[in-house]
Amino acid sequence: MSQRVTARDGNWLESQMTRLAGKFAGVARVSVDEAVFASLVEDMQSIPGISVLLEAPTDASEDFQALSFALNIIGPDRPGILSEVSGALLAKGVNVVELETRVGPAPMTGDQTFFAEASILVPATVSMALLQEQLNEVADALALDIRVE
Repeated sequence: MSQRVTARDGNWLESQMTRLAGKFAGVARVSVDEAVFASLVEDMQSIPGISVLLEAPTDASEDFQALSFALNIIGPDRPGILSEVSGALLAKGVNVVELETRVGPAPMTGDQTFFAEASILVPATVSMALLQEQLNEVADALALDIRVE
Protein backbone atom coordinates (compact mmCIF):
# COMPACT_ATOMS: atom_id res chain seq x y z
CA MET A 1 0.00 0.00 0.00
CA SER A 2 2.78 2.43 0.85
CA GLN A 3 4.38 1.77 -2.55
CA ARG A 4 1.13 2.76 -4.26
CA VAL A 5 1.07 6.03 -2.31
CA THR A 6 4.73 6.73 -3.10
CA ALA A 7 4.18 5.94 -6.79
CA ARG A 8 1.81 8.93 -6.88
CA ASP A 9 4.30 11.24 -5.15
CA GLY A 10 2.21 10.88 -2.01
CA ASN A 11 3.28 11.02 1.59
CA TRP A 12 2.40 8.52 4.35
CA LEU A 13 1.55 10.85 7.27
CA GLU A 14 0.47 8.57 10.11
CA SER A 15 -0.97 5.13 10.72
CA GLN A 16 -1.97 2.57 13.30
CA MET A 17 -2.10 -1.09 12.43
CA THR A 18 -2.61 -4.31 14.32
CA ARG A 19 -3.28 -8.02 13.96
CA LEU A 20 -6.31 -9.21 15.91
CA ALA A 21 -8.17 -12.54 15.78
CA GLY A 22 -6.11 -13.63 12.80
CA LYS A 23 -6.94 -10.51 10.80
CA PHE A 24 -4.81 -7.48 10.00
CA ALA A 25 -6.44 -4.07 10.26
CA GLY A 26 -5.15 -0.57 10.00
CA VAL A 27 -5.91 3.06 9.47
CA ALA A 28 -3.56 5.38 7.63
CA ARG A 29 -3.59 9.05 6.77
CA VAL A 30 -1.81 9.88 3.54
CA SER A 31 -1.41 12.97 1.41
CA VAL A 32 -1.69 12.85 -2.39
CA ASP A 33 -2.58 15.41 -5.02
CA GLU A 34 -6.30 15.62 -5.64
CA ALA A 35 -5.67 14.81 -9.31
CA VAL A 36 -4.39 11.30 -8.47
CA PHE A 37 -6.75 10.47 -5.59
CA ALA A 38 -9.25 8.57 -7.80
CA SER A 39 -6.49 6.43 -9.34
CA LEU A 40 -5.11 5.69 -5.85
CA VAL A 41 -8.55 4.54 -4.70
CA GLU A 42 -8.91 2.29 -7.75
CA ASP A 43 -5.40 0.88 -7.34
CA MET A 44 -5.80 0.20 -3.60
CA GLN A 45 -9.17 -1.50 -4.09
CA SER A 46 -7.62 -3.84 -6.66
CA ILE A 47 -5.18 -5.36 -4.14
CA PRO A 48 -6.15 -9.06 -3.92
CA GLY A 49 -7.19 -10.54 -0.59
CA ILE A 50 -7.83 -7.32 1.30
CA SER A 51 -10.63 -4.82 1.74
CA VAL A 52 -9.68 -1.17 1.45
CA LEU A 53 -11.79 1.90 2.16
CA LEU A 54 -10.41 5.27 1.16
CA GLU A 55 -12.01 8.60 1.93
CA ALA A 56 -11.14 12.19 1.15
CA PRO A 57 -10.53 14.33 4.22
CA THR A 58 -13.43 16.15 5.79
CA ASP A 59 -13.53 19.70 7.07
CA ALA A 60 -14.04 18.46 10.64
CA SER A 61 -11.85 20.52 12.90
CA GLU A 62 -9.60 18.92 15.46
CA ASP A 63 -8.74 22.33 16.91
CA PHE A 64 -11.26 22.33 19.76
CA GLN A 65 -9.91 22.95 23.25
CA ALA A 66 -9.53 19.61 25.01
CA LEU A 67 -7.50 17.96 27.72
CA SER A 68 -5.93 14.53 27.27
CA PHE A 69 -6.48 11.81 29.87
CA ALA A 70 -5.92 8.08 30.26
CA LEU A 71 -9.03 5.99 30.95
CA ASN A 72 -8.60 2.56 32.57
CA ILE A 73 -11.38 0.04 33.09
CA ILE A 74 -11.19 -3.28 34.94
CA GLY A 75 -14.05 -5.52 36.01
CA PRO A 76 -15.97 -8.74 35.55
CA ASP A 77 -16.53 -9.40 31.87
CA ARG A 78 -20.07 -9.11 30.55
CA PRO A 79 -21.77 -7.87 27.38
CA GLY A 80 -22.34 -4.13 27.13
CA ILE A 81 -19.38 -2.71 29.06
CA LEU A 82 -18.05 -0.65 26.14
CA SER A 83 -21.55 0.41 25.18
CA GLU A 84 -22.28 1.78 28.65
CA VAL A 85 -18.90 3.49 29.09
CA SER A 86 -18.87 5.00 25.60
CA GLY A 87 -22.43 6.24 26.12
CA ALA A 88 -21.31 8.09 29.26
CA LEU A 89 -18.35 9.58 27.39
CA LEU A 90 -20.49 10.59 24.42
CA ALA A 91 -22.97 12.32 26.72
CA LYS A 92 -20.14 14.67 27.78
CA GLY A 93 -18.67 15.12 24.29
CA VAL A 94 -15.54 13.11 25.09
CA ASN A 95 -13.57 11.69 22.16
CA VAL A 96 -11.81 8.33 22.36
CA VAL A 97 -8.48 8.70 20.56
CA GLU A 98 -7.10 5.21 21.19
CA LEU A 99 -8.65 2.12 22.74
CA GLU A 100 -7.26 -1.29 23.58
CA THR A 101 -9.40 -3.98 25.21
CA ARG A 102 -8.93 -7.58 26.23
CA VAL A 103 -10.54 -10.25 28.34
CA GLY A 104 -8.40 -12.45 30.53
CA PRO A 105 -8.18 -14.11 33.91
CA ALA A 106 -8.12 -11.92 37.02
CA PRO A 107 -4.77 -12.15 38.83
CA MET A 108 -6.09 -13.60 42.12
CA THR A 109 -9.32 -15.40 41.20
CA GLY A 110 -8.85 -16.40 37.58
CA ASP A 111 -12.36 -15.10 36.77
CA GLN A 112 -12.90 -13.70 33.26
CA THR A 113 -12.08 -10.01 33.58
CA PHE A 114 -12.50 -7.14 31.13
CA PHE A 115 -9.53 -4.78 30.77
CA ALA A 116 -9.54 -1.54 28.75
CA GLU A 117 -7.05 1.25 28.33
CA ALA A 118 -7.97 4.35 26.37
CA SER A 119 -6.63 7.76 25.55
CA ILE A 120 -9.46 10.30 25.66
CA LEU A 121 -9.89 13.99 24.86
CA VAL A 122 -12.19 15.82 27.24
CA PRO A 123 -13.51 19.20 26.05
CA ALA A 124 -12.19 22.02 28.23
CA THR A 125 -15.79 23.04 28.94
CA VAL A 126 -16.61 19.71 30.61
CA SER A 127 -16.46 19.46 34.38
CA MET A 128 -14.17 16.58 35.30
CA ALA A 129 -16.16 16.11 38.50
CA LEU A 130 -19.38 15.63 36.50
CA LEU A 131 -17.66 13.29 34.04
CA GLN A 132 -16.24 11.22 36.90
CA GLU A 133 -19.68 11.15 38.54
CA GLN A 134 -21.25 9.81 35.35
CA LEU A 135 -18.51 7.19 34.98
CA ASN A 136 -18.92 6.22 38.64
CA GLU A 137 -22.61 5.50 37.99
CA VAL A 138 -21.61 3.12 35.19
CA ALA A 139 -18.89 1.59 37.37
CA ASP A 140 -21.32 0.99 40.24
CA ALA A 141 -23.96 -0.52 37.94
CA LEU A 142 -21.49 -2.93 36.30
CA ALA A 143 -19.10 -3.58 39.23
CA LEU A 144 -16.21 -1.95 37.37
CA ASP A 145 -13.20 0.05 38.42
CA ILE A 146 -13.06 3.08 36.07
CA ARG A 147 -10.21 5.54 36.48
CA VAL A 148 -9.51 8.77 34.62
CA GLU A 149 -5.94 9.94 35.10
